Amino acid sequence: MKNRTLAAFMAVCVGIGLLWKSGPVAQGARLGLENCANVVIPSLFPFMILAGLIASTSMGETLSRWLWPITGRLMGMPRPLGSVLLMSFVGGFPVGARMLSQLYAQGELSKEDCESSLCCCVNAGPSFLISAVGAGMLGSLQAGALLLLAQFLSAVLIGAWVFHHRPASLPTLKPAQGRHGGFVEAVQGASAGILGICAFVVAFSALTALLQSLGIFSWMAQWFGRVFPACPPAFWNALFTGILEVTSGCVAAAALPGKTGFLLCAFLVSFSSLSILFQVRSCFPVKAGISFRKLYWSRLIHGGFTCLLASLFWKLLPPQVLSALSSSVRPLPVARPEMGVTCLCLICMCTILVFSRKPNT
Repeated sequence: MKNRTLAAFMAVCVGIGLLWKSGPVAQGARLGLENCANVVIPSLFPFMILAGLIASTSMGETLSRWLWPITGRLMGMPRPLGSVLLMSFVGGFPVGARMLSQLYAQGELSKEDCESSLCCCVNAGPSFLISAVGAGMLGSLQAGALLLLAQFLSAVLIGAWVFHHRPASLPTLKPAQGRHGGFVEAVQGASAGILGICAFVVAFSALTALLQSLGIFSWMAQWFGRVFPACPPAFWNALFTGILEVTSGCVAAAALPGKTGFLLCAFLVSFSSLSILFQVRSCFPVKAGISFRKLYWSRLIHGGFTCLLASLFWKLLPPQVLSALSSSVRPLPVARPEMGVTCLCLICMCTILVFSRKPNT
């Protein structure tokens, strides 16, 4: 009863905040739409289609066999997960989770293996790390590439840790399934997935704007700045923003000078934010009974490993890049005003495609 009362009270407070700060919240929602148009849809949608094809055909088995020396012998992962780990790095955050959901629904993964695989198969893709964070925010492609390498090694360590008790067995290839509608189903599934992803991006962008406009982030940053004087309030503000939504958090982190911003970006991209965690959860139906407890704990460990490796890689950056990071950074390019309308049109088209899908007979 107390939990229901608290939830109702919080809902009323959020409703009052939305009405009081409707302008900043609307601007935050528009920023979320711009991020969908600039980052999410262009970088994720094609790879989500490809991931659907790989998971539903024999391509996944072939890729898994090629990657067996790393995923099987080194990490001890189950047979079909080589392609999932690869696509989680190529496609980005929710792609690996969607492939795991498909494999679990097809009966190719046990519940325990699926829960453990989430710990290392939720990663940022190269288009986000190298192009957006590296070149766009930090002003250096080399910095983005090193962040990608640090995250990859961290994911391998996490995978080896969660699967260390599992005996490895050599995968066997399945015969080709020859599904003629595989591409159509992959596009329809990717359309449904991208709708959910964009919804969470817009929702958490609006929530972040609400908390910032109410001064909650500033108050928390000032309080933590007094308790931990070694880190300025700007650091805590970037951290809290990134915990909610990774793109906005990386923008704020990249504005910090020198090594601090670089390492905070490394932590945030592997922690992945609450927005990404909700996106991952949306990939699995409730009736699947998947527990996400391992995933939550692994995000902190994953972020810590990536941050530690990024600290070691910091010295590999060229002197001119180190000098630029210590003085000023390049912010993420601002979207054109029409990009929000473009994104809205893309989402509407995906909605039409999803609802026009005929049920399986």
